[in-house]
Amino acid sequence: MYRLRTARPFWSHFEFALTLVLLFAVVAFTSWAALLLDNGGNGEAAVWWSNAILLAALLLNKRRRWPAIFVTGFAANVLSHLIAHDALGVGLGLTVCDLLEVAIAAYPFAWTMRDAIRFSRPRELARLCVIGALVAPAISAVCASGWYSFFVSLPPNFGLHWFLSNAVGTIAITPVILSLFDGEIADLFRRNRVVETVGLLLLMFVCTDIVFHHTSFPLLFVLFPPLLLIVVRLGMGGGMLGVSIIAIFSIAFTTHGRGPMTLVHDTSWERQLFFIQILIASAVLCVSLVSVVLNERRLLERSARKSEQLYRLLAENSRDIIVLTDLNHRREYVSPAVECMLGWEPRELIGLTYQQCIVHPDDVPAMTATLESLKNGEPATTLTYRCQKKDGSYLWMEANISLYCDRISGEPIGYVNVVRNVTERKAAEEKLQDAYLALEALAAVDALTGVANRRHFDDVIAREWRRAIRAESPISLLLLDVDHFKLYNDLYGHLRGDSCLRQIAEAALDVIQRPGDTVARFGGEEFAIILSDTDRNPALDLAERIRQTVEDRDLAHSGNPPGVITVSIGCATLIPQRGSDANTLIEAADQALYEAKRAGRNRVIVDMTDPYRHMPNSQTF
Repeated sequence: MYRLRTARPFWSHFEFALTLVLLFAVVAFTSWAALLLDNGGNGEAAVWWSNAILLAALLLNKRRRWPAIFVTGFAANVLSHLIAHDALGVGLGLTVCDLLEVAIAAYPFAWTMRDAIRFSRPRELARLCVIGALVAPAISAVCASGWYSFFVSLPPNFGLHWFLSNAVGTIAITPVILSLFDGEIADLFRRNRVVETVGLLLLMFVCTDIVFHHTSFPLLFVLFPPLLLIVVRLGMGGGMLGVSIIAIFSIAFTTHGRGPMTLVHDTSWERQLFFIQILIASAVLCVSLVSVVLNERRLLERSARKSEQLYRLLAENSRDIIVLTDLNHRREYVSPAVECMLGWEPRELIGLTYQQCIVHPDDVPAMTATLESLKNGEPATTLTYRCQKKDGSYLWMEANISLYCDRISGEPIGYVNVVRNVTERKAAEEKLQDAYLALEALAAVDALTGVANRRHFDDVIAREWRRAIRAESPISLLLLDVDHFKLYNDLYGHLRGDSCLRQIAEAALDVIQRPGDTVARFGGEEFAIILSDTDRNPALDLAERIRQTVEDRDLAHSGNPPGVITVSIGCATLIPQRGSDANTLIEAADQALYEAKRAGRNRVIVDMTDPYRHMPNSQTF
């Protein structure tokens, strides 16, 4: 067990040591080759790939291994300068400048895991292009120019050539190396993709061979259509394989004096190689940019699919009905809950409007008004209406309706309607309303006689008084008192007294039949009758009829001189003036009632106050 646990770290360290040896050899060789290709030996290397190789090595390893890679790169670069017969001071200084460039380029990726580095992502591609290919080469070019000038005279355009060669090398080489070591390329040669991969790479091979076989026509543009096809079908890994094919053909054919690069006259081999780098860098950028676009589109599609699945899952499993309509009110989507709740299948309702199906005709105007208000900018609202079931019956539904807009333009494109069944709640509300009305009626009714109680009387006379003020119309009040009622209770008992009061109330109701008039128990054995919009003479006639009706009921009362139950009535009529109070009318009727009792009872006395002049006087009938 111990051996198994220690074997892997040993081989890991051994493999990394072999990697450093290989890296030393590759960096030393590429640096030495670039120095040999130096145009005239003045430090104007047209090719400089060692920095790009070191950057790729850093990005392929964890940060704890970076110091060893920097030391390896430093040693390899210094050795290549010494082999190229550069002074030790020059070699050390320029090597430090190169490593400074690599460190600046690698810094944005220092906290990114290896598996997460993909130049098909916009942020990472931008880091490579801006930091790795612009900022870092520019800083190292300035430092190298300053250092080189201390030892020898600075060649013309030294800094510019340094910047261009390093920038182009970073763009052309680093993404290719990372893609070749990425697992994406291995996936391209799986059994289900190998045929397509080999076929597209063969197409790239044939096109590249045709382009570089010709030395008469500059057909470099022919390379990009198949390269883009490979990127679209195989991704960035396949695109980098295509770039590798272009690099191999361009270097091999240009070395033998063939291909489009030879069409540039009076150009050295070193300069042609620099142009080849430009071609490779352009192809790499093309592949990367297309990969970025495809990757972003893929992420958007994945996000859209995930959102669609989530919303569909919510919609199809919701107990509420979810309806999506356009601005013309035609249904575009109806959730499956409609079948369980209303009996309709969603496909039966799609394409129809609410005017054509489901909504009760009496509720269509309210629905139309709600939708129009939403279109005019009103916030989401709730509407209660009736929906028809497939069997023809109706259910009360509550809809939460809102306007939804296009994500890009922001313009409204339809309505979202979330509908739930509120039939039980509606029935409960109606029962509660009925109970409230019944309770309210009970609160306004005298329990003994069934007519209005004193509280309701006060409310009605105050309301009718205000109405009469506005209309400048007369209002009359009758106050009725049972003659010798206390004696009646003493003679016949309270139960017979309660029955007597009920019969008097019935007699008054038999005479007072207008809906606007009110019969109320005023207190004890007294009743009040409010006659709205009634002048003195009609009120007097009604009072006399009530008195006569009570007397005609022939309710025995031995304590009353006529031998039966009789009543005394006071009648008052006023046209209310602004600022006056209803108590004025009550006091006038009460005074008339007092006069009726004093005059011998069983009679009607009308208050003769002039409604217009308010001059008191009385007359007996």
